Amino acid sequence: MRIAQFWQRLSVRERTLAGMALGVLLLVVIRYGVIGPYLDYTSQREEEIEQKVQRVAKMKHLISRGAQVSDQLNVLRQRFQATRRQLIPGGTPSVAAAHLQELVRTLATQSGLDLVTTQVMRDEAVGEFRKTAVQVTLRGELPAVASFLAGMEYGDLRLAVTTLELRSTYAPRLAQGGLRGPLTITMEVGGVMQGLETPTAAQES
Repeated sequence: MRIAQFWQRLSVRERTLAGMALGVLLLVVIRYGVIGPYLDYTSQREEEIEQKVQRVAKMKHLISRGAQVSDQLNVLRQRFQATRRQLIPGGTPSVAAAHLQELVRTLATQSGLDLVTTQVMRDEAVGEFRKTAVQVTLRGELPAVASFLAGMEYGDLRLAVTTLELRSTYAPRLAQGGLRGPLTITMEVGGVMQGLETPTAAQES
């Protein structure tokens, strides 16, 4: 009742001003009490949606990259297996050394060299693999030596000649006729064995 009486006492101009003030207040309340929180809410949702879109795009990219990485991994595995097959066969140093001795003997025979002696050298660790080597003494002519070394270089297995010594065999009878004796070749041939067994691993197993 008091509000109604107070309103009736106001003049038309005062009522107009009061109505305008109430309208402005109502607009302020709507702007900062309703519209403001709604705009903040929608802005937050838009940011979350944008982040989710970026995550989805990133996941799609990773999925596409995953196929490429898998293909590259398969290629690397194939290359590793192909390279591993070029190493000296054998799961233990003794087996690998025996295989290497047989290979050297075969190459020497094919090249026309006489195999005089062979000696297995001590194996060495090369990462997870082991290196095996044999020292051999051969006898023959220089072209046969070249053929033997070519067989080592271009054979199916990856071998390396770490030391090489050539000596001319002295033969008095041949020297009198102007000829020299056959060469004596001492070399060390080695390579990495295919097996991954090491003494530590063998003890643990």
